[in-house]
Amino acid sequence: MTEIVPFHSNHIGDSARLVSRRYQIFYEQEPLLPGRYQDVANLQPLIQSIFEASGLGVAALQDGELVGFLIGWLMPGFRGKRSVYTPEWANAAGTENRRSIYEQMYERIAEIWVAEKYVAHYISFFANDLETVNIWNWLGFGMISVDAVRGLHPIKHLNQGIHIRRASIQDIDPVINLHQGLVRYSTGSPSFFITDQHNREYFETWLCDSERSIWLAELNEEPVAFLRVGPANDDVSTIIYDEKTISIYGAFTEEMMRGKGAATALLAQVIEIARITGYGRIAVDFESMNILSARFWLSHGFKPVCHSFQRFIDERVL
Repeated sequence: MTEIVPFHSNHIGDSARLVSRRYQIFYEQEPLLPGRYQDVANLQPLIQSIFEASGLGVAALQDGELVGFLIGWLMPGFRGKRSVYTPEWANAAGTENRRSIYEQMYERIAEIWVAEKYVAHYISFFANDLETVNIWNWLGFGMISVDAVRGLHPIKHLNQGIHIRRASIQDIDPVINLHQGLVRYSTGSPSFFITDQHNREYFETWLCDSERSIWLAELNEEPVAFLRVGPANDDVSTIIYDEKTISIYGAFTEEMMRGKGAATALLAQVIEIARITGYGRIAVDFESMNILSARFWLSHGFKPVCHSFQRFIDERVL
């Protein structure tokens, strides 16, 4: 029999070991990932931090042995709703009776979350764990975003008159215009996704930062696409966060230039710079319902490593 109990600090070590075993399997399948998350000592502080911040979690025990756990960050104002997010390292279930363990844990913790009026539930999983993805689909969760990585092997592309250069502070206006194009595109069908509206100061900081860069693709000296890159993004899945990771923070191509090689030329340039400067991988996150984005990244060598899902509770139950 499985006993579901409140998560306690004495569960942290065993929880870290559960996640470590899952990650070791994934790392063997995808060695491009950072190796650090195989180490229990690197996982324990993460689980400790989320437990101390929220305290709302559950553990599954069988004969006194921990066989699963589920805990999340409480986010009272995320996207306009009281939300909970469970990162890929904040949930796990043993290989035996995994479906039953996850179902029982979610049934217990969801009751607690909803009682506290947290009606938006987000959760992430390692991309190789298709069994777990299926379990949570049955629990009413749908995919919302993907984190993916690729190595720094070169990309072949045709020049086709496209010029690639790094943007300077003098390019702030075309950079902002391209970002606004990204915002407009993201809010359209089928994504309907609200992209962050950054102000002028935000882009000034990017353009003056030696560790970050914005690259422009130009046709006849007119910017038609851009790509923003910098050190590993700590606002996405933890397992891509590493000093050897360079992250793509944003990309957009004007509609008239899509399919003509501008985005590919930008990506090729960024990959070459990353390789020269000593990075080991390049990462990107994108919304799964963004058809053009998903198609582009997956066709250019990026492999999904983390899938994130969401479920909205009908607030009338409150």
